[in-house]
Amino acid sequence: MRRLLGKAGAICMGIMVCLNMSTGMVWANDQAAKSQEKKEVKIESLTPIKDIYKGKFLIGNIYNSINLTGVDKDIILHHYNVLTPENMMKPDAMQRKKGVFTYESADAMTGFCQENGLQTVGHTLAWHGQTPDWMNAACSREEAIGRLKNHIANVAGHYNGKLLSWDVVNEAIKDGARLPEDGNWKSCLRDTPWLRNIGDDYIELAFQFAHEADPSAKLYYNDYNLNDNNKAEIAAAMFSDLKKKGIPIDGIGMQAHYSTTLPIATVKYSLELFKKAGAEISITELDVGVSKAEASGLTKDQEIAQGQMYAQLFKLYNQYSDSIKRVTFWGYVDTKSWRSENFPCLFDGNYKAKEAYYAVADPDGYLNKHPLEETPEPNTISAVKGTPVIDGTVDEIWNQAKEESVRIMTMAWQGATGTVKTLWDEKNIYVLVHVKDKTLNTDSENAYEQDSVELFLDENNDKSYYYQKDDGQFRVSCKNVVTFGSNGMRDGFKSAIQVTGDGYLVEARIPLTSTAKKGNVMGFDIQINDSNERGERISVAKFNDDSDNSWQSTARWGNLLLKD
Repeated sequence: MRRLLGKAGAICMGIMVCLNMSTGMVWANDQAAKSQEKKEVKIESLTPIKDIYKGKFLIGNIYNSINLTGVDKDIILHHYNVLTPENMMKPDAMQRKKGVFTYESADAMTGFCQENGLQTVGHTLAWHGQTPDWMNAACSREEAIGRLKNHIANVAGHYNGKLLSWDVVNEAIKDGARLPEDGNWKSCLRDTPWLRNIGDDYIELAFQFAHEADPSAKLYYNDYNLNDNNKAEIAAAMFSDLKKKGIPIDGIGMQAHYSTTLPIATVKYSLELFKKAGAEISITELDVGVSKAEASGLTKDQEIAQGQMYAQLFKLYNQYSDSIKRVTFWGYVDTKSWRSENFPCLFDGNYKAKEAYYAVADPDGYLNKHPLEETPEPNTISAVKGTPVIDGTVDEIWNQAKEESVRIMTMAWQGATGTVKTLWDEKNIYVLVHVKDKTLNTDSENAYEQDSVELFLDENNDKSYYYQKDDGQFRVSCKNVVTFGSNGMRDGFKSAIQVTGDGYLVEARIPLTSTAKKGNVMGFDIQINDSNERGERISVAKFNDDSDNSWQSTARWGNLLLKD
């Protein structure tokens, strides 16, 4: 799942966690399975993906009860050799009531795998999400340790010797955290019930308990957005530190919920980092969504763009096959994916191979046939010299600045748009954004899902795949609540809001880390987040960057030219 403080995204990437509830998901999948059987759908005679990558790494997918029969069973057995339960081994499925363990569904899965020669991954033991309220409730350290140990001992113990690996701890790193200079990764942990009730050693305890219960299984730390350099560095530091202490951890799992605009260099950076740390790597939840997809399906160009991204990823995975143990897709057909609206899988709703399958089957050949396009020249906005008062009113000096549109959509819905003007002086960049949005909402707990404007500034304009010290992300909600991206707060930032008849105005001052001069060209972008009346973000509009990675990469931002 996605999203950092700035993630589209979770998110994001994130901006980003599979929170679909098991009961409803299983029912819907069962109905879909019955419908498909009536149509007598059959899978195509294609080379199995597991055979293509035999000797390099395992090829996996998710398991639900629909995989037991029919065409779903056929496609699973044809293409994959390892399965991960989508929901049925998460804490709320294993022990919804204290002391009452429900193994029936997971037992059916392990039985299916044993009968058909597939390996099984356990997912997941210690997590704050999809965990019953009683397990997350406040209590003493001793009681919390008892809860953790009892759950892991029973669940991992029940499957002792039957599983390839366990995702022991899931998503424990705080969004937006940066590894401090002293390397203290524990200061970067998410504020979860396990952390509050036990302390930062709960991770060590979880791995120890898991090893005691199932000593033959490989043990993983699993998280999303691990292609973000900050999060990757924290995870690598965690792994190295636990290893030095003799804690039984074997690997790092990269969830890999990506989009077609993913900067592939970010994935390579993390793979190299984890390899140097000595971690076994698994790609645990891979899918590539198309953010601008219409409900009717992907266009041919969108399918090819998706194929290009899958090809780039598998070309990279081939390069790191000595460290990668497994690549698991999080879904096999678009209509049954948790991201179905983004059509992220290799096969469509009729189980027919998309461009993505052929890209995975032959990455180099696919990219030769469909070469990547060069990045187009970025849009440029000119800033004239002048110092306005930041009070939400439009000073006369703003009349000197040229207005540019903010209307490049990165999601399917065509929502709020706007215009932007810029000014500058030696110490600051000034921004005026007029947002056209008649429904203003800030109900969501996630700042990026509220009606808001995000400002991005890269003073040295190096178009890098990661934020550097001079880069900043600044979010201002329609109620003038300010939040900051992964580089954190910048002293001197100031904003003001004025609600208008057709939306709202945002006026802001961004302090610079160096002295500005005429002729400077800086990296720059604007993002308008549009929330509906239910507090759900329905669209994102940009000045230049058509990706959903502005929160972590400056590579596709526009330009800001400083003029007199």
